[in-house]
Amino acid sequence: MARDKWPILLQVLLGQLARASSFFSRFRIFNGGCFCCAPDPSMPPPSIPPPRHTPEELRDMAYCDAHCHLDILLHNLKNGGTLWGGKEKICKMWQTGDCWYGYDCQFAHGEHDLRPRKALSAEHVEKYLLRVRSDPQMASLKWVVTNCCELEAIEDTKVIIECADQLGLDSVYCTLGCHPHDYRDFTEEAEKQLREAIEVFGKRLVAVGECGLDYCKNFDESNDVDERARMMDVFARQIRMGVDHNLPVVVHARDADADTLEVLKRFLPKEHKVYIHAYQGGQKMMREALMEFPNCIFGVSSMVWCSEGAKATAIHCPLERMVLETDAPYLAKEPFEIPSLAEKIAELKGTTMQEVLKVTLDVSEKFYGLGD
Repeated sequence: MARDKWPILLQVLLGQLARASSFFSRFRIFNGGCFCCAPDPSMPPPSIPPPRHTPEELRDMAYCDAHCHLDILLHNLKNGGTLWGGKEKICKMWQTGDCWYGYDCQFAHGEHDLRPRKALSAEHVEKYLLRVRSDPQMASLKWVVTNCCELEAIEDTKVIIECADQLGLDSVYCTLGCHPHDYRDFTEEAEKQLREAIEVFGKRLVAVGECGLDYCKNFDESNDVDERARMMDVFARQIRMGVDHNLPVVVHARDADADTLEVLKRFLPKEHKVYIHAYQGGQKMMREALMEFPNCIFGVSSMVWCSEGAKATAIHCPLERMVLETDAPYLAKEPFEIPSLAEKIAELKGTTMQEVLKVTLDVSEKFYGLGD
């Protein structure tokens, strides 16, 4: 074979591998790993090391989990693991004739194959929220912000918020948006549905998102000019939604630094609050965003144990522009693992866990308006 053919074949092979990882990344299996955030889409995220702190050290402390997914966490608990939720959406690879899984595919091959998600019950939600209020492990958890980023999760999030209200639990808040993985779902009707939900959720709703761009997961689409433009438009429309409702915007950005900044600069007012969650991208983008938007903050997650990008974010992002997040159940098991993450950040920054928890709690409260 001619040598000049090898670069072309290599590109084809890499493209196929990326498509395969994109396909596998949509499953909720493999230990519940969040493949949109993990450094290698074929591997689960790391386990957070056991804490070195004692309950006594946390007794007078408080902390916030700035970004998690209680709806998914509760479904995992309800279903005894992550093997649930199959056939909720149409398989995009089937639509292009490229799905080789047939009947075994976790995604629907046509409208007839769809199986709507079964909503959470108040019973399951209350059981968990009562634990949040009474479990010694969560005694210092002052705030938790659950991220609703699927249209199918709106009803589940309503149940979570209603149960928190009924229990008088003031620590639970939420965000609403459409995840970049699901940008095709963001139709005019979907936007109307989200805007109506924002009004219904009232004071418990503290931000729009997560929304943004993911060119790792949406690899093929990012190389299509029209699809890339569509993804950027969906992102921009959700920014406008946040601006219209005077709500902060939570952003998911992966392998899309330049386009993420472009959309933010074009559509986000300079003083508007924006949070780049679980960031592990380039430091150039982080520096520019921090300079361009005075109310921009970055989230640090358990990826600091395995991602050089996440570690660099933890080291170089000023503590007063940082929040801590579990992204549970994807990048950590539950919100109570925030103190262990704070220990790692303290180690990287040469400070104390207590200082990290104190400052990031303050940043979270000011950003989301918690306790106002």
